[in-house]
Amino acid sequence: MKVCIINFKLQCPSCFSSQYRFSQLDITSKNPHGAKCIFCKSIMQVSAKRLTAA
Repeated sequence: MKVCIINFKLQCPSCFSSQYRFSQLDITSKNPHGAKCIFCKSIMQVSAKRLTAA
């Protein structure tokens, strides 16, 4: 049996910060998580890493 763990973090594409805030008002098709950078107010991008354990 394989276990697949997806670990993702949000990162700002403009200032490369990882500090953000969530808001229901910021949820759009381009920003499905509703996360914005607290420094420059850019939409956060998901940086996903897939870990597979045997």
